[in-house]
Amino acid sequence: MKKLCIVLGIAAALLLVFATLVDCDNRRLKDEVSTLRFDLAHATIPIIHDTIRDSIPVVTQKVVTVDKTDYKQMAADKQLIKDLKLKLDQIESENRMLLSTHGQAQLLPTAESDSILRYHDHWADFTYYMKPQQLQYAVRDSLTTIVSRIYKHRLLWWRWGTKGYEVRHISHNPNCNIEYNQYIKVEH
Repeated sequence: MKKLCIVLGIAAALLLVFATLVDCDNRRLKDEVSTLRFDLAHATIPIIHDTIRDSIPVVTQKVVTVDKTDYKQMAADKQLIKDLKLKLDQIESENRMLLSTHGQAQLLPTAESDSILRYHDHWADFTYYMKPQQLQYAVRDSLTTIVSRIYKHRLLWWRWGTKGYEVRHISHNPNCNIEYNQYIKVEH
């Protein structure tokens, strides 16, 4: 009877050690899968460029959905969130975008002086002073962001289920180009 208790005790200890090793390995694999999924989502999301009303650029892209723990570990700009005096739990979504504005403008002499050249339109103001060789400029833009749901199922006019989300950014400045876009939705 005593030998049976010792054997059962050793078997229970070995089973406990095996279960702990399997659990640690399972956690490690889950973390690796989560990291790979996050990296893959950011590397392969295509940006679709389009134009509406003949001159307004539109960028369409799928939304990256990550859970709160992945966002805390990999995606969050912790210093920016700290500067804004927010907590990571308060973040619902994050949008990162790179815009570039380019075009040509003809600077014309002003009525005040031949040494001052100006350009003005709805989106930009440029003033060049020849004497101190100084250029003053102001460039404006107006952005609209629309997040829409992509339905999983459709039957005639009924739609249900959520497959994912799609974000569209519209720059109303015809000289502006959206170079990079990343929209992250945090699941709580």
